[in-house]
Amino acid sequence: MSDEIPTTMKRLMVTEPGKDVASCKIIVEEVPVPKPRSGEVLVKVIAAPINPSDYGEWYLTSPDKYPLTMGKEGCGIVVASGGGLTARFRVPIGTKVGITNLKNGQGTYSEYVTASASTSCFPMPNDVPIEDCASFFVNPYTAVAILDTAKTKELSSAFVHTAAASQLGQMIVKLAPSQGIEVINVVRREEQAEILKELGADHIVVTKGDNWKEELKAKVKELDATCAFDAVSGEMTGDLLDVLPPKTGTVYTYGGLAGKCCNINPMDLIYRQKQLKGFMLSHWIKDGGTMSMVSRMLSTSSKVNSGLGEDGWANTHYMDTSFEKAHDDIIKLLGGSATGKKLRLRMDTTSTES
Repeated sequence: MSDEIPTTMKRLMVTEPGKDVASCKIIVEEVPVPKPRSGEVLVKVIAAPINPSDYGEWYLTSPDKYPLTMGKEGCGIVVASGGGLTARFRVPIGTKVGITNLKNGQGTYSEYVTASASTSCFPMPNDVPIEDCASFFVNPYTAVAILDTAKTKELSSAFVHTAAASQLGQMIVKLAPSQGIEVINVVRREEQAEILKELGADHIVVTKGDNWKEELKAKVKELDATCAFDAVSGEMTGDLLDVLPPKTGTVYTYGGLAGKCCNINPMDLIYRQKQLKGFMLSHWIKDGGTMSMVSRMLSTSSKVNSGLGEDGWANTHYMDTSFEKAHDDIIKLLGGSATGKKLRLRMDTTSTES
C-alpha cells in the first residue's frame, strides 16, 4: 500500500437498535484500514447516500447482529490493489468507482473499504464528479427495474407509482418517456406535485382531499394502467388494489413508509383475481439465471452511467452531512424538512445542501 494511506480510519456504527431511527445509538468508530486480498481493491470512499433501505435496517435487525456497520452503496477512488487480473485490468489504481455488495462486515459509511473488483466495483464515468455518483445503484437500478417489470412482465403501457416525489420517483419520471411508458404519480402534498411538474410529469394525483381516489381510478382507466408500485403500504395498498382493473391488476409493494399493508378487500384477490406481490431489486437482477443477470447488469450499467451527469435522468439532488452530524440530519430528513433531496454522507465535509 502507498505511504499516503493511513493506518486507521473512521466509520459509522449502530451499537444499539432502539425502537426507531431517532433512538438508535450511532457512534463514530476508529478502526484499522483494511487490506485488499487478491481480486480486491482498496477504495477511498468519497461519499455515500443514506437510503430508506439503510436506516430501516438500523433498528429492525435482529439483536445479535449489533454492532452493525452502515451503508449499502457509495463511491470513491481505487487507491490500492491486492493483485489479480480483474483488479489490475478492470479497476486499476486511480479508477473512479461506485461500490456496493461489500463483504466481511463492511459498510460504505467508512473512509476506506475493500471491495471485490468483479462484483462490488462499478467503474463510473470520468466526466461526472465522483461525489455525484454516490447514489449510482439503489435508486437508478430500481427505476430501470420498475419500468422493465411494468413493460415486460405486466405488458402494461402505464402504471401507478406512490411516494413519487422521492429521488427514485423523480428518476422514473425522467426515464419513463424514453421507455414508452406513462406514469401516474401519487404524492401527498402540492409542493411535491410541483417538483414533478417541473420535471415534465403529465399525470399527478395528490392524496390531500376527499376525491383523490376517484381521480386516480379515472387516470388508471384512461391510461389502461394494470399495475402499481407502492413504497407507502399501510392503507394505500388496499386503495391501489381497489382502483386497478380485475384479472390484470397487480400491486407490487417495495416499501413500508406507512407500516404494514392493510385496507385490503379480500374480494379483490378472490373474485376479481387481482394480485399483491413483493418487489425487490435483487430479485429482478437475478431473474432468469446467470446469463440473463450478466446481460441485464451490463445493459443497466450503461444506461445508468449515461444518466448520472448534471442534467441526466439518474442525477440526484443531495443534502450533505458528516460523520458527526449524520444521525441528527437523518432525523430532520424524516421529519419532512428536505423534500426532494437525498442525504449524502461526505467523508470530508459538514452539512450543506447541493
